[in-house]
Amino acid sequence: MALTNEDLQAIATLMDNKLQPVHDRLDKMDDRLDKVDSRLDKMDSRLDKMDSRLDKIESEVSALKTGQRELKKEVRELKDKVNDTYDLALDALGQSTENRYWLEKKVEMP
Repeated sequence: MALTNEDLQAIATLMDNKLQPVHDRLDKMDDRLDKVDSRLDKMDSRLDKMDSRLDKIESEVSALKTGQRELKKEVRELKDKVNDTYDLALDALGQSTENRYWLEKKVEMP
C-alpha cells in the first residue's frame, strides 16, 4: 500500500493545520522575548551609566580624602606655628618684665 501524492498532500495539510497553532504561539513567545530583551537592554544601559557615575564618585571621594589629609597636615603645621608664636610671645613678655624690673632696680641704686 503506497501513499499517493494526494495522500501526502493531505497529510502535509493536516500537519500544517496542527502545527500552525504551535507556530503562532512560538511567534508570540518570540515577540514577548524581544520585548523582554529590549527591556533588559535598557536596564543594561542604565546600569552602565550608574557604574560610570559610581566610578566618577569614587574618584572624587578619593581626591577629597587626599585633599583632607593635606588640609589636616597644613592645620597641624599652622597649629604648631601658632603654639610656637604664643610661646615666643610669652617668653618676650617675661623677658621684658624682667628687664623692666632690672632697670627699675638699677635706677633706684645710685
